[in-house]
Amino acid sequence: MSNLKKVLILGGGYAGVKAGKTLHKIFKKNEDVEITLIDKNPYHTLMTELHEVAGHRTEPDSIRIDLRTIFSGRKVNVVTDQVEKIDFENQKVSTTRKVFDFDYLIIAFGSSTNSFGIPGIDEYAYTLWSYEDAIKIRSQVEKMFQLAAIEEDEKVRRQMLTFAVVGGGFTGVEMAGELGEAKKHLAEKYEINKDEITIYNIEATSRILNTLKDDRQVEKVERRFERLGVTLLKDAAIVNVMPDKFELKDGRVIACNTLIWGAGIKVNNFVGSLGLKAGRAGRVDVNEYMQTAEYPNVFVAGDNTHYEDQDGLLPQIVEAAEQSGHTAAENIANLIQEKPLQSHKQVYHGFMVSVGSRYCVSDNNGLKLSGFFSMLVKHLVNFYYLLTVSGVAQLFEYWRHEFFHIKNNRSFLGGHFSKSSPNFWMVPFRMFLGTMWLIEGLNKINDGWLVSAKMIASDAVTQASEVVEEGASYAEPLLKEVPGVVQWMIDKIIAPHAIGFQTMMVFAEIAFGLMLIAGLFTFISAIATTGMTVAITLTGMSDASILWYFFGGIAMIAGAGSTFGCDYYILPVLKRWWKGTAFAKKSYLYFH
Repeated sequence: MSNLKKVLILGGGYAGVKAGKTLHKIFKKNEDVEITLIDKNPYHTLMTELHEVAGHRTEPDSIRIDLRTIFSGRKVNVVTDQVEKIDFENQKVSTTRKVFDFDYLIIAFGSSTNSFGIPGIDEYAYTLWSYEDAIKIRSQVEKMFQLAAIEEDEKVRRQMLTFAVVGGGFTGVEMAGELGEAKKHLAEKYEINKDEITIYNIEATSRILNTLKDDRQVEKVERRFERLGVTLLKDAAIVNVMPDKFELKDGRVIACNTLIWGAGIKVNNFVGSLGLKAGRAGRVDVNEYMQTAEYPNVFVAGDNTHYEDQDGLLPQIVEAAEQSGHTAAENIANLIQEKPLQSHKQVYHGFMVSVGSRYCVSDNNGLKLSGFFSMLVKHLVNFYYLLTVSGVAQLFEYWRHEFFHIKNNRSFLGGHFSKSSPNFWMVPFRMFLGTMWLIEGLNKINDGWLVSAKMIASDAVTQASEVVEEGASYAEPLLKEVPGVVQWMIDKIIAPHAIGFQTMMVFAEIAFGLMLIAGLFTFISAIATTGMTVAITLTGMSDASILWYFFGGIAMIAGAGSTFGCDYYILPVLKRWWKGTAFAKKSYLYFH
């Protein structure tokens, strides 16, 4: 009989990905454990960023991470398929194309939106709970602006330009904030009067953002709404939704073609049909180990989990999903290894809600921030998450989407990082900079740097005008005093082997100069020459004229060799090769 233990993870959301990562870490060298993750989509969705795509801030690709990329080089098999049936007794999962056996199962499907039985929600409202939802809303918003631009009837036009976001929680508030910010550039794009645009955030109770305990934080959000032109309606329950309008409990009827529903979530429909013991709101009841009541080898993690301890009910937030996924995976590992099970611990670091791209309020374990610094913290949290999920590669993608390629200045840093010009303007400067480095190296050969010591110990600054800049108009060293550590290195390490160091320096200048001229590995050449200018300056052997080499090198770092240079031909080939290596896959050390 085989000793192979099969672990199935159903769902590639926050809980499922964390569970897969945890199991890989424990069993990466164990051939007796097989781990498989099944999701209907080939990608992991950054649910906390859906509003950015829906609100036209970032591009759709910014919220997707390929699951095979996440688990590339790892002991997790990724299967893209739709789960249709779970046979707990016989330990089988049936998908559209195959039947999978399991010894241990983690159910980590995401939750579903909750319409609370309100007429018209399911038929006419746009939900915001998936990648596809974000794309639909994005398309619908732009479509309304396109149609309004050619509509002559003002009443009809205003109806097209009315957008209602229902729900005063994180989803609703962030979506309304994005639309409040997006209306400016969309109005300019389609030449529409901004005064005709109306954006509502509608909440059935008397307070938005109940997760934030400090009323002052909530008041800041409301003031931000006012600045963005978002109308907040509280104590305004929706009772009916129609194709072109909706009705409130107080009898008001508002003409609107776009109603976005973000008022609540419920247990995943498929999970709710499994017949497992249910707790509050239909969520699956689990013990402190994330095990179901009926089957000790079946675990549930994420939004569909009903677990309550002295710290309260497990919330439906990202941190809770990750932590429950980790607990479930760790306890499966403990069962396989015959170790004691570990109880789940609820430890959360706070809450953050953004209102557009430049404003955020947060409460991180009592540290209450708002505005720029709160937005900075939000980005730092995203940095950390992406590093843990798929390393530097995904972090660079985040920087690219959020800062480097952002449109309409919709970043908390404005558009300063996204302003760019074509690389061909840098070609003459690149070749000139390379030529100057080449000349520097050749001149040193003529001056005898390969045959006699020129790097003088004990008094580098005094000797600088004679050694480096003899005959130049700038004889005064840029650095008046060499740092003690650098002087020690010159005296003890460099000077005794001066010709060897000088030879390396001469050939480095020639090599990097030629590489810059040819546009070959320009990124490496630029960083290397920039570093060389710093090193030369610290030795006291240069005057102020070296500064332009330093700033010239910085200007080249962004890839000036990709235009009229060898990098145009070589780098794509090398990237494809590198991304295919086992090391790159496992380390995520590559760029798209």
